[in-house]
Amino acid sequence: MGNSFQKAKREKIWLKILMAGSSGSGKSYSALRVAKGIAQKSGGRVAAIDTENGRIRYYANEFDFDDLQLEAPYSPEKYIEAIEDAVDGEYPILVVDSISHEWDFCLEVHSKMPGNSYTNWSKITPRHDKFMEKILQAPIHVIATARGKDEYVLEEKNGKQVPKKVGLGYKQRDGVEYNYTVTFNIDQQSHVATATKDNTHLFEERYDVLTEKDGIALYEWANSGDKPDVKKEKPQQKTETVTQKPVEEPVQEEVTDTELPFEDVEESEPDFSVDDEPDFDDEISALDLQKKITGIAKDFEKEKKKEFGVQVKNILVTTANYNKCEDIDKLQEILNIATNM
Repeated sequence: MGNSFQKAKREKIWLKILMAGSSGSGKSYSALRVAKGIAQKSGGRVAAIDTENGRIRYYANEFDFDDLQLEAPYSPEKYIEAIEDAVDGEYPILVVDSISHEWDFCLEVHSKMPGNSYTNWSKITPRHDKFMEKILQAPIHVIATARGKDEYVLEEKNGKQVPKKVGLGYKQRDGVEYNYTVTFNIDQQSHVATATKDNTHLFEERYDVLTEKDGIALYEWANSGDKPDVKKEKPQQKTETVTQKPVEEPVQEEVTDTELPFEDVEESEPDFSVDDEPDFDDEISALDLQKKITGIAKDFEKEKKKEFGVQVKNILVTTANYNKCEDIDKLQEILNIATNM
């Protein structure tokens, strides 16, 4: 079979972290704190892709990072190019603030496409999937933020019902959280992070504000395994040179009398004679052409009739009975053959 199982082992990985929350929940700030902790351990600088009109620079006096201001249109391809720039720049950690703009772009393009809404997704989905795949496969730690779908709920406070903004899901494609190592939902008022998905088990039953210490803990977890094995290509096996035999011409299938339609067609006079051919610029039916062909071919001798049948079958492929054909072009071709035989 060529496949073999082997003992599984923990390998070093590149962290992929998602932080989602309502406006004002502190997604960007939390991302920079965690990124700073990762950078302290990795020894490199932090890169940031900003789609929020320079908002991440509000924290430039608190954190040391390099940013790239991504401008509209926020296509998946633009994000991919920016991620590649960060990798080429040898940054160990990248903050993408935010990925919601990419999904808004996809929705907008889809809404303007003519035709069937369902089938149009076949043109949008591959572009979006390439962006998601770039985040997952890029050799760099990634912290992405996503806007929450904001709604207000009434909450009792000091004996009164007061409105509270909460994030219900993310402004991204459904299921996006499954692509990440850890996914946090950040509360708008307290800025406390809750892990809705955690492969690291570092944040289970924890409800805290994220800090640089969490970045350090995540980095140590990611690097606690072995270095991934480099996949070796299997050596190509030598193949013996085989002398091919000359390809023989296919034997032409003989058409039997039972396949030919002439004897089965009622012996009625055709609507027009050979000498009085109709003007084919005028509309003509398949039945007229069938009668025309029969009028010519019924007088063929046996051998000629078989030869004609072979040529008809070459055109119709599955049968030599042109009376079952409704294709005007094919019937016209058959008529031309019959006329010239």
